[in-house]
Amino acid sequence: MHGSLFRRRIASLLAAGMMLAAALEVGTAPARAASRPLAPNDVSILFPPPKSAADLANLIAVSDLAGPTGLPQRLFSDADFTRFIANAESPEHPSVPDSGARHIQFPDEVKKIEAWFVAGIRIDPGAPGLSPDVIAQFGRQPQIRLIIQPVTNGPGGFKVHDTAGHLIFSFSLDADPPLGGCAPFPRFKPDDEAFKAIVRDVATLRDQLAAGDFGKVKVSTAGDLNVHPGLVGASAKAFRDALKTLLEKHLSPQRLNTMAVMGIAPPEPWIFVSMLRVPQAGLIAVPGPTLDGMHAAQMFSAIGERHVVPQPVTNNQNPMTCRHAALQNPPLPQADRKGVSTSEFIDGNVPNSRIIEIVNTIADTKKSHFFNTDCVSCHTETAQPLARKIPNFAPLGVNRAVWPKEDWNVRNFGWFPSFLHGGPAAATITRRAAAETIEVVTFINSQLLNK
Repeated sequence: MHGSLFRRRIASLLAAGMMLAAALEVGTAPARAASRPLAPNDVSILFPPPKSAADLANLIAVSDLAGPTGLPQRLFSDADFTRFIANAESPEHPSVPDSGARHIQFPDEVKKIEAWFVAGIRIDPGAPGLSPDVIAQFGRQPQIRLIIQPVTNGPGGFKVHDTAGHLIFSFSLDADPPLGGCAPFPRFKPDDEAFKAIVRDVATLRDQLAAGDFGKVKVSTAGDLNVHPGLVGASAKAFRDALKTLLEKHLSPQRLNTMAVMGIAPPEPWIFVSMLRVPQAGLIAVPGPTLDGMHAAQMFSAIGERHVVPQPVTNNQNPMTCRHAALQNPPLPQADRKGVSTSEFIDGNVPNSRIIEIVNTIADTKKSHFFNTDCVSCHTETAQPLARKIPNFAPLGVNRAVWPKEDWNVRNFGWFPSFLHGGPAAATITRRAAAETIEVVTFINSQLLNK
């Protein structure tokens, strides 16, 4: 009996000692170091435009992006790519009357997925915007957006095409019901836990660049938006590989439900089309939220009597609302909309002060977003004032090297090959892209990083 009691006491003491040691270990273990705030270049990642076939090794081919480990399918499947091309070339429903907008015409080599490369990556914790008024109406949908562009090297030589697409991967939970009159669009509910993992990995890549882990050269991502500094020089290939790993870790084909495309009917005009995956119908071209509820394509032309077709009726000067003209029945009447668009000065004569008022509204993420401002406006708010040499206008937050240099450059974040002057494609970032990026890093740093 005494032996048994002794053994129990020894066991109890040992157990207590182990618990005490564990407690001491927890109490004295160093806390995980908090990540430094992210910078704009950490969440808006622009690849340098390729100048020759040799440069393609430092880019990510869309056809090489696989789904999560163990899954055989690509992130951008053959079926989705086929629908993407078909919707781009024929976006309007047969019953819709002709708007006057021309159709995108892809050369045969661009209709192959192997021709498409990632030009940019946008990390965004909340589309369509992060202001309280936007979130109250639409909810918040975290996204990773891939900007993709075709590059070919055939009998005609090496070519970056004046075409771009957006592949939008979302991170949402079961949505909240839509507000009155806004069906079928629910209010997005963010999957912040999944998105925080992305933020942690982005911060880790930033720290690894700073430590010299890629190419044995230390790289800082601080400063104005530019071609990502880790994607040039000795770090380029290793950092490219790390970005590809990050995308394949967090993205899946099931998250790809929204797309957009901008293409030309050579040598111009530029035509914009957005796409959405809907039940039963699959991937469809979506009527423009600021158009008439029927037409899906909007055109910007350098020639002809009208440069913007159809003319938009925007709603970026009214109180924020989830009502618009895309798939809502009935659409928000044009008479109830109040807003500005760049078509006002592209297709008319207005004083410089009015141009500044218009583009300031379009670049303001608290006022303008996809559902109340037309595509042409968002893609011309920087290039057009620069080309017109409007006094005191400058894309703040954007390195001067990547300002759009031509009024026909409609790229927001990507590569622009000049149809007028030729030469290598130009890396381009606009004021609108910078404003969105500042909003993103402010939200991530205050709401998601180290949380």
